[in-house]
Amino acid sequence: MTAPKIWKVSIVGDQGVGKTSIVKRFVFDTFNGESVPTEETKVYKRKMDGILLMIWDVSVYDNHVDRILSGSKAVIIVGDITRYGTYETMADIARYLNGSKNSKIFVGNKNDLKYRAEFWKDELKTLSERHNSTYFFTSAKTGEGINEIFQFLTRNLR
Repeated sequence: MTAPKIWKVSIVGDQGVGKTSIVKRFVFDTFNGESVPTEETKVYKRKMDGILLMIWDVSVYDNHVDRILSGSKAVIIVGDITRYGTYETMADIARYLNGSKNSKIFVGNKNDLKYRAEFWKDELKTLSERHNSTYFFTSAKTGEGINEIFQFLTRNLR
């Protein structure tokens, strides 16, 4: 019997971009519209494609972000498409992670509000290309694009 593959995946971004909502949509297939800041980093898990994903929902208040991100197979960097400032934070996080061994995936969340978008495909494509990465648009509210992120991880980062 072989040991299961276990991957650490971290999800980061500004407060209120929907990190926890993305994780809960993926793990539990639920959505709660209340925005409550994640005060401490939490770990969720779900098996997909024979890999146990340990998903670290990183708090913006955590003082140990370096240690939390250490050992992550991938870092999902999330922005809220209705707030341009969160795109700038995504770029800052990506620059901070330059040189790290983990893969980066950029996510523009709240696609159900795309009529209010302050950044869109061109910006996200440019950012992801700059970091040899990929990007997705999602809606934790509707579930759009959520599974695709994690399918991409398990199928392309072996």
